[in-house]
Amino acid sequence: MTETAGTEVPAQDEPFIIRACVGLGAALGLAGWYLLFAGPFLLIGMGIGRSHPRLGAFLAFLSAFTLVLGLLLVARAAWGAHWRRAFPLASVSPSLLVWTSLWVLAYIPVQLAWFAVADRLLGWPSPGDPLPIIGPLAVVLGAPIGEEVLVRGYGLARIRELGGDLRALVLTSLVFALLHVSWSKLPATFITGLFLGWVVLRSGSLWPALLGHFVNNGLAYLMNRMQGVKLIDPDHASWTWLLGTGATGAMILIFLWMPQVRRRVSELNAPP
Repeated sequence: MTETAGTEVPAQDEPFIIRACVGLGAALGLAGWYLLFAGPFLLIGMGIGRSHPRLGAFLAFLSAFTLVLGLLLVARAAWGAHWRRAFPLASVSPSLLVWTSLWVLAYIPVQLAWFAVADRLLGWPSPGDPLPIIGPLAVVLGAPIGEEVLVRGYGLARIRELGGDLRALVLTSLVFALLHVSWSKLPATFITGLFLGWVVLRSGSLWPALLGHFVNNGLAYLMNRMQGVKLIDPDHASWTWLLGTGATGAMILIFLWMPQVRRRVSELNAPP
């Protein structure tokens, strides 16, 4: 994984409880920054969205950019001239972008199979459709920009310098999952967070995570618009279809993760 200047890890001679809690405050702070910078516009947009859908959707979309601007101020206060570590936008190879997009696409049928299992066997309702509340632009474009800068940008860099790569990866993935406020989505979004965070750490760039997030939310939007098609609706599709497509997606994920495939992507073949 690409190293960042100033990265620190908890001293081994400190008490275990101190070492165990390193980075937790910063992780909780991510939720606080989200509420502070994005919350007002998002809540107002959701509140007036039923009577003025376009205005509500625009305010919800705007909340992503108020979040990014707020995090810029936080990063400048935390790192001064090195504030760009919260916005790692190094160029990456096209092969990494393609590989990340394929991984996200293959993971979607796995998620659909899980949603069906969670709903039908565990009684956890499938995730609600956010489109009527915040609009497609906020879902497809605003959410990926705001969440990636918050979690895989500022959050990953901040927790990494406090407790190292692994702690940063796990804590930011957990925050990312909890921000979606859904028990059924928790495991799927946690795994997505682990994958996207790992790619950012490997490449030193947010671009693959942004593209992967765009792909995921864009396809989710299309599927929500096509809910009348039985085969892609996890609430009504047959077990055979759901588990079959889920297994196919899992096989593609295994193939993409094979060393022989990853070696073709320079950033993934580089030593950590």
